[in-house]
Amino acid sequence: MSPFKRWRIAIPLAIISALLLGATILGAWAYWADDSTAEHALTAFLGIMFALCLGISISIGVDRKLQDVPWMRIGTVALFIALACGVSWVRDSL
Repeated sequence: MSPFKRWRIAIPLAIISALLLGATILGAWAYWADDSTAEHALTAFLGIMFALCLGISISIGVDRKLQDVPWMRIGTVALFIALACGVSWVRDSL
């Protein structure tokens, strides 16, 4: 797979992951004093999930050994974002 195609797949995933990670960090910074311990734990978990998404997204662009579309990595990023949405929903209901 050409580097252009790898980065063409990786950049949108990385941007979405970075935006979600940034929003999580900004929200944690803004509301940390007002949140409970459970909300702190869920916020930290969300940060870890989005950081993993960002790392996996960047790995798509960096990995030169890719021969075909990395569906497992794309699916992993999508699954982590979907799981994080569920965790965020639970966090908001606390």
